[in-house]
Parts: sequence; C-alpha cells; structure tokens
Amino acid sequence: MTATIAQVARKKFDYIIIGGGTAGLALANRLSEDPSLSVLVLEAGAANLDDSTILVPGPGNRRKLLNNPKYDWQFETIAQPHSNNRSYAWSRGKGLGGSSAINVLLWNKPSRDYLQAFEELGNPGWNWEAFEKYSKRAERFMKPHHDLDILTYDMAYRGDAGAVVTSFPVVLSNIERPMAEALAKHGITHVTDSSSGFTNGSTSTALTLHPETHQRSYAANMYYVPVASRENLTVLIDAHVIKIKSHPNADGTITAVGVEFLHAGVPQEVACMKEVCLCAGAVMSPQILELSGIGDHDVLHKAGIDLKVELSGVGENVQEHLFAPLFYELRKYDYDGWNFNTYDPLYDPQEAVKQLALLPEGKGLFNLCTIGLTFVPLDTICADTTTMQKTLSETIRAGIAANVYSPGLRKQYTIQLKHLEQQVPSLELILGPGIMIPPANPDPTKKHITLGFGLNSPFSRGTIHVGSSDPLVPPVIDPHVFEESYDLTTMVELVKFLRRLAKTEPLKSLLVETEVSPGPQVESDEQIAEWIKNNVSTTFHTVGSCSMLPEEDGGVVDPQLKVYHTTNIRVVDLSIAPLQIGAHPQAMVYAIAEQAADIIKGVAA
Repeated sequence: MTATIAQVARKKFDYIIIGGGTAGLALANRLSEDPSLSVLVLEAGAANLDDSTILVPGPGNRRKLLNNPKYDWQFETIAQPHSNNRSYAWSRGKGLGGSSAINVLLWNKPSRDYLQAFEELGNPGWNWEAFEKYSKRAERFMKPHHDLDILTYDMAYRGDAGAVVTSFPVVLSNIERPMAEALAKHGITHVTDSSSGFTNGSTSTALTLHPETHQRSYAANMYYVPVASRENLTVLIDAHVIKIKSHPNADGTITAVGVEFLHAGVPQEVACMKEVCLCAGAVMSPQILELSGIGDHDVLHKAGIDLKVELSGVGENVQEHLFAPLFYELRKYDYDGWNFNTYDPLYDPQEAVKQLALLPEGKGLFNLCTIGLTFVPLDTICADTTTMQKTLSETIRAGIAANVYSPGLRKQYTIQLKHLEQQVPSLELILGPGIMIPPANPDPTKKHITLGFGLNSPFSRGTIHVGSSDPLVPPVIDPHVFEESYDLTTMVELVKFLRRLAKTEPLKSLLVETEVSPGPQVESDEQIAEWIKNNVSTTFHTVGSCSMLPEEDGGVVDPQLKVYHTTNIRVVDLSIAPLQIGAHPQAMVYAIAEQAADIIKGVAA
C-alpha cells in the first residue's frame, strides 16, 4: 500500500507533505482529490496499519502505546526549575496517523471564545464559524446504541458525512450519573452537546470510536486507507526529514525546491513543483523549519545551521495543557440500579485476555473509555477568585508596563485576562473509570475512579528549538512549567474542589473516605502545591510553536498558513494555534487540515 524508495527518490511531486500524522493524512486526502496533482507524504515512522495495539480502544490498551518506540517518539523535556527540576515525558504519535493513533479518542470542541480569539489576534477567517464548518466536514457522527439520558447530543453541531467516525462507547462505566448529580450540587449543570461551542458544564463526550467495528477511528484508517489506491497519492514510510531545500529570491524570500530525508539511514532527495506542507506536529515542525535555516539567528548559529530566513517566532510561544489525577477506591459497585464498570480488572493479565476476546462483540472492558468531562471557569471551583485574579492582573499589567512581554504575548495575555473576567471555561475535570496512571502493583480485584483535573489556559510560555544540526537528535523542549505562579495556584484550587466534590452525595456514599492519592498527608496549600509539582504531567496537546500571528507579534505563519518570507512553505498542524484552547485538540487538528486544504485549493470562504 505504501511506496518504495524507488518510487520517490529524485522524483518530482506537486505537493510534498512532511508528516503522515493526523493533519498530514487529512490534507493528503483532500489535495489528492484533484487527479491532476501529485501528492507525496513523507512519514518518519512505520505504517502500523491493521495493528491491533492501535485499533483496540480504551485506556486499558493505551499503556501499550505510550513510551513504546514503535508508536511514540518518546520526547522528554529538559528539567523544569519550577517543578522540582523534573523532566516531563512528551509523547507524540509515531507512524501513519500520528497522535490520532495513540490518543484517548476524545472528540470535543472548545468554547467559541477561544476560536474568536484566533481571529482577534490577527487571523481573519479563523473563527468559530470556520472551525465549526471544517470540524463538521471531518466528522461522521454515529448515534449511540443506548437511549440514556447521560448520552446527549445535538445533530445540529455534528458532522454526519465526514471521514472520521465518532460515537459513544458501547460499554459504559455508569459512574457518570452520580458524578453529574454531585456536580449539580455545586452549580455545574449538564451540557447537551459541548460541540455547540457552549462548554460550561459537565458532558459525556463522543470518541473517535467506530461503534460497529469497536475499533479506533483515526487518520490512517479513515483518511488514508480509503483513498490509498489513488495513483496521484504516494506515501513513503521510514522517511525522516533532514531539511527543506530552498533557493533564495531577489526580494529576500526563499522558495522550497525539495526535501532531503533519510530512508533506512540513507540520504535521499525529492523535488517539489508547487508547495511543501509541514505537518510534523508542534514538536517537530519548528525543528524542521530550523534545520532548514528558518528561525532565530542565535538559535541557528548555536546549532551550527546557516540562516536563510530570520524568523524569531519559530519554536516560541509554546503552550501545553497540564494534568494531574486524584484516585479514589469505590466502596459500592452500583448506584440506583446501575452497575459500575472500571478498567481495574485489566491489570490482571489473564482477565485482560478474556476481556479482549469480548471486544468484537461490543462487550468487555476494552470497550470502556473515558467520556465524562467537565469544563468550568475558575469562579466555579474557587470562592475567592477576586484575590487570585487581581494578583494575576497586577502582575501581567506590571509586566506589560515594564515591557517585559513581547507585543504578541501582551495581546494574548489581554485576551486571557478578559476570558477570566468573562468566566470562559478554562479548567477541566475528568472522570476516569479506574486508576488512569497505575501504581507499580495495582490491585485488579478492587474498583477505583480517577478524578483528574486539567489547566487548559496556562499563562506560562515555553520553547521548542533545535539543539543540534543533526536531524536525528530530538529538539530541546522547555515548557517553562509553572513559571507563571498563577498556573500552580489554580491547580491547587482544583485539588481542593475535587476533594469537596468527593465528599458530596451521591459520590460520598460510593467512595472510600480516604483517597488513594495524594492521601491525607497532603493537606495544606503548600503540601498540595508540592504534590502537584511532583505529579503533574503534560497531556500532549502542545500548541503555538509555529504560531499563526502577525510577524511583528511573533508569528511564523500568516492566515494562509504560509511561513513568512517564503513563497511556498506552509505549516498545517496544531503548532499554528496561537493560543491554547479549552478542549482536547483532536477535532481542532482535523479542522485545521480541512481548512488548509480549501486555502491551498483557493476555495476557502
């Protein structure tokens, strides 16, 4: 199905797409719809098609994907001084489908305010209306088998003819019901469908899961496999890009003429007739630009790379969601006639084999997934937000007055402060049916829940840059975790709220009183903060490293996704998002690819 090196090396293609991941394969599908255009996808990983490790859904199987070099790039950050010098794992999908092959399948959309902020930051045509159009184009929602009040949706906000199948899981934990009742007692109501762009509240979230095959629906099997026979579409795996080759123009711009890459360790070249589209993701897209001589002079000089285009925004403005979990043991395994399912039994290898055999029938715990998400503003979970917001606002405004922040960051912070004042949902609560991050020896005979929490609109900003001219050396990832103290303070308040929630009926009667983690020894704000520093993790939702912003604001690409001072290089992946969003970003990535395809075709509205 995929190409041989003889079909690619020293050949010419109209469009070369670097990265056969979530965005890359979606873009390749759309561009190759025109049979007169030749499209090449270069993917550094393997094909991994029909791979059961990818196709089997649910957190019970995801442990086989993460930190596995076959599927995961296994990136790590440098030590983070504001997080006790910890280095963070930074997983990214490797192989066809990219991170859509290893994610937790969640398909949801942010509050409309986040998308309007994209346009407000200088990107006409990138707003809620466009996002809704293109995310619906990507989606084929299939109605649930269950007629249950917790599985709500509104077809007005769902796509029904797209490539990616979304649905609800066939097997439910049934813990979502008492969770919603407890949340309601704190004023958090149920949202019919967060795809509406109105996300403030609790919801059961659809997944990229096919309800008939009970398999993962992702970029490789939904966007690529159905069109793999197109004669004008060529996909080459094991192709690790070295750099984009370019020629200078009289006006100071450069034009991409091809791509150099390693295939089975051997240097190869391929020529570009029209455009190079960089879809390598928020970690590797800035790295490839810098390897190609596009970036900040000092960064490139230090790495021994010749400068071709001075573009200081490359690898800057990095933003990431942060996540940490509280674990509770269930003391009752049912509620109001509903039995609870958790994936704890899958920690028993023999039981896991039995459960896997049930998957094709739509039964068993491998069909069980996390769907219970809640999005709220700070005011909902914290009584004294006035002091926190005042301290933050004074800090930011003082920094602006002292010219500490770049012009672009000043504009972003102004929007983030406005979102706080307007109570735009910036925090996430996640109900996991089981222990999401297992201890060394989990007990499969007990049942647990995870009350996870996430910071979706961090004020800290990081960087991703090359540290070497060697393309096989991973980039230097420095997310600057908790550099802005507000991020940590907010997460402390989330822990305190979840503890109050766990003591709210009906959860209180269902849970063992003493939490498994962090436990009663973590009580004061200072102890909670220290526990967070030692246990927080990334969610692998990196944005901003090739921001779509005006160049003077630190931008790397314009609203046409074209890299500044180039004539034919575009970036099409999550790295172009200039501001972090209050949602899991899978739908966003597909929407970016769909909109980019229309832009390239010249048919975008």
